[in-house]
Amino acid sequence: MAGRQKIWNTSDQSGSGDRPTRRRVLEAAMAGSGIGLGAAVLSPLPLRFALAQSKAYRIGTMQPLSGAAAIIGKTALVGVQMATDRINKAGGINGRPIELIVADYESKPDVGRRKAEKMAVEDNIDAHVGGVLSNVCLACMPVWEEYKIVNMVGVCLDTTMTTSKCSRYTFRPFDYAPAQAVAFAPYLVSKIGKKWHIAYADYAWGQSTRDAYAEQIKKLGGEIVGTTVPVENQRRFRRAVRHLLRQGRGDDRQPGL
Repeated sequence: MAGRQKIWNTSDQSGSGDRPTRRRVLEAAMAGSGIGLGAAVLSPLPLRFALAQSKAYRIGTMQPLSGAAAIIGKTALVGVQMATDRINKAGGINGRPIELIVADYESKPDVGRRKAEKMAVEDNIDAHVGGVLSNVCLACMPVWEEYKIVNMVGVCLDTTMTTSKCSRYTFRPFDYAPAQAVAFAPYLVSKIGKKWHIAYADYAWGQSTRDAYAEQIKKLGGEIVGTTVPVENQRRFRRAVRHLLRQGRGDDRQPGL
């Protein structure tokens, strides 16, 4: 954990501002808890710069490589690996290569939280990228916040991640459920039908998406006639969908799937 502690103390009575003092240099060497880092701190500036340039950035990526979302997680991992290879072949980031640290959170929030802790404490990652299931992303956000690790979200679309539960360390570089609903709901209501039955996945992402589309459809004069949580059994789910379609034929109702 020494690596995550702030070495220079600007209020140190033995000096002022960022000017290095003998006390600060010794503290830095001790914080490294090893001869290697101590030698780097006490080395001339050109040598310290060269050592820093050769050190890889450790980037963590947690994906659901097993469990319910494995098919998405495995695909997402391929994308991260391709990006890593491309950056390293181009010379890395300011001359420093990327070392990718991969973990499988098994499509489970509790496992994700444990794996995030391990990445922060044991693997000592510099940043994290990835994530597919919103409930797992939400479970891990406090870890990235605690250890001040920048987290670039991969797929998670839960609304609260960047609203009521937002964090200065978590970023989502793409749209989310409300934005999608604002863009798509006008077409649904004007071109397809006024009455909608929404089928959604019963966890953070599905609930956010249900609420966003319901709000926009109602604003546009449409109606939500019901909601359904799909069952795991595919045959039973198909029967439920066929039942909704038969109902819809008589009253302009469309199932939102």
